[in-house]
Amino acid sequence: MSFRRLIAAVIITALAPAVLASSATGAGPRRIELPGAPGKPFPYTVEIPAGWQMRQVEGIPGVWLGPADAQPPGDPRLVYVRISTTSLANPEQTAANIRAADEKQPWSAPEVAIKEVGGVRGVLVRMDSGEGDQARSTLVLKLPLEGGGVDFLGSAPRAEFEKLRPVYEQVLFSVRQRPAGK
Repeated sequence: MSFRRLIAAVIITALAPAVLASSATGAGPRRIELPGAPGKPFPYTVEIPAGWQMRQVEGIPGVWLGPADAQPPGDPRLVYVRISTTSLANPEQTAANIRAADEKQPWSAPEVAIKEVGGVRGVLVRMDSGEGDQARSTLVLKLPLEGGGVDFLGSAPRAEFEKLRPVYEQVLFSVRQRPAGK
C-alpha cells in the first residue's frame, strides 16, 4: 500500500464515525424560515449551521441567528436580520449611494459589491467603524423586499472579524427566495 493510500485510509477511518453520526442525527446545516408579517410568510429562507437557532429580543426589531449559547445583541457569533426602509430595487444605485456616503460618514465601506444570492441581486458591504478597542467590522448583505429591503449582518470587533467572516458568508450566501406559493 502506498503512503498516500495509507494516509487516506487512516483519515477515512478517523472521520467516518463523525460523518455517520452527523448524517444520522441530521447535525448538518438546516434551512429555516424567517418570521414574516401576520398571515404573510417572509420571502426569504436561510441555512444555518448545526446547533444554531433563531432568537428574537423583546423591544428590538429583527431576529438573531447563532449558536444556542450566543447572547443577543452583542455576541459577534450572531447574524442579525432586520428590515430596512432603503429600497433595493436598483442595487447599482444603492451601491453608488453607499460609496458616496462613505466619504461623509464616521464609518468607511472598503468593500461594496453587487452580489447575486440564489438568483436575487443585492449589495454586499463591509463597513468599518470605530478606533482602537472600539473598532468594528460589519459584513452586510442587502436584498430587496417589498417596500424596502432586508439586511443580513455579521458584526465583530475588528480583531475577530476575519476569523468570523467565513461563517458570516456561509449564512449570508445561503439566503434563498421562498418558492412562489409557499
